[in-house]
Amino acid sequence: MRVVLWLYALVSIPLYLWFLHHMGDRWGQQLPADDDLRFWLPIVVPLAGFSFTTISSTSWWWSTEEHSFLLGRKGWRFLMVFVVALSLMAGFFGSAHRDVVAVPLTVMVTTIGIAGLWLLPPALSPRLLDTLRPKKAPADPS
Repeated sequence: MRVVLWLYALVSIPLYLWFLHHMGDRWGQQLPADDDLRFWLPIVVPLAGFSFTTISSTSWWWSTEEHSFLLGRKGWRFLMVFVVALSLMAGFFGSAHRDVVAVPLTVMVTTIGIAGLWLLPPALSPRLLDTLRPKKAPADPS
């Protein structure tokens, strides 16, 4: 299971971060020449996508009902809505042709990348992979 998670992460995460960087750069090139966002969009968009998704997924995977970690089991939703909206905006506004084709492509790359980042904590932690296995009931000695 760990090998599958690592293979998926090694393909999906760089693809997603490159996509965010590339689309952020293309989005920035459409802004006026004196706008500072031209420089910052290709840096901030992938950094926000990576950090907010990683914080959300780590918080979700390591939280339990008794122990809240970072954002807890419910606090991650706002960050993920922000990341999805940012990714969709970067993909749409950064595409060469803002048409129907840009939307499904952006949705596919966003889904692949966020899934890769979401599965990164269990790939890094042997304890989290153990939580995916069903618990065996203790044998009744009677």
